[in-house]
Amino acid sequence: MSDYQYPLSTGRSNILGTEAFRNFLGQSLERANDEVIILSAFVKAIGIQWLEEKLKNKNVKCTIISRWKKSDLAEGSSDLECYQLSKKNNWKFKVLKDLHAKIMLVDQKELFIGSPNLTGKGMYLIPVPNKEMGVKLEANENDVKIITNLVEESILVDDDIFENLLKWKNSLPKIEKPSYPDFPENIKDKLNENYNKLWVHNFPWVTAEELLEAYPINENLKHDLELFGLEKHNLEKNVIKKNLLNSKIYFWLTNQIKKQENHEIHFGNLSSIIHNSLLDDPKPYRKNVKELQANLYTYIKFFLEDYIIIDVPYEKSERLRLIK
Repeated sequence: MSDYQYPLSTGRSNILGTEAFRNFLGQSLERANDEVIILSAFVKAIGIQWLEEKLKNKNVKCTIISRWKKSDLAEGSSDLECYQLSKKNNWKFKVLKDLHAKIMLVDQKELFIGSPNLTGKGMYLIPVPNKEMGVKLEANENDVKIITNLVEESILVDDDIFENLLKWKNSLPKIEKPSYPDFPENIKDKLNENYNKLWVHNFPWVTAEELLEAYPINENLKHDLELFGLEKHNLEKNVIKKNLLNSKIYFWLTNQIKKQENHEIHFGNLSSIIHNSLLDDPKPYRKNVKELQANLYTYIKFFLEDYIIIDVPYEKSERLRLIK
């Protein structure tokens, strides 16, 4: 195996974050010639559709194993329609009670183990993902045997099982997600996020004007709606402002301004700080960082004018100053 594929002497990749894990797995799937086995506690339709794209026009055996607890199906953590999508592709869809593992084996050679489920958030198929970790390994004979045993232990879903589960789900009363009292204030402060570092997906990807117009609906707009917990039919200024004030990017930004002399910061200085603060690997180009920064400035101008002032003193670059 090449050093690129397995950069460590132990025959495994470095620890991969959400996007890197998805990309390495995607490349492996596109190279698949024989068989793919996926064990994932939760499986969503968007995950199966991503798998379809990677295995398109390939005559590859595929087996997907989920756990399908009643709570998973009732609450939507996993989708029943995954069986139909699998059947359409002549793939096997199986269920293994109490499964919690996330394992992907390609051609009995390339093994992916980590925290990502085959879901939108697990595989970074939607704009705001989970923070996942995993590794890519060279599968050995014993690895393959263990996974094969799990496949044999699992139950094959058929039309009868699917139809009965569908009737069961359609007969369920509306299930409300439980709400819980908030943590005590003294504990909340101690559990606050680290606002020194951030990711590209913490920034808005469209301008405030584009958000308010809410058209056309594309991935960048969907990202911002989800980032700030918004619905396209409820884009009232006070709602956006409230959610923006509770966002990670706002807390990060105000934290950075407070560190500066006189609690003010110029555009170029902030661009450098953003670039150095990003956890993404590889980091975006500085040009792209400035685009993210410019998008953020439009949100400040539209919604946070009573919290942060943007001006251009002495014909220099734009300056941010805290009011509150």
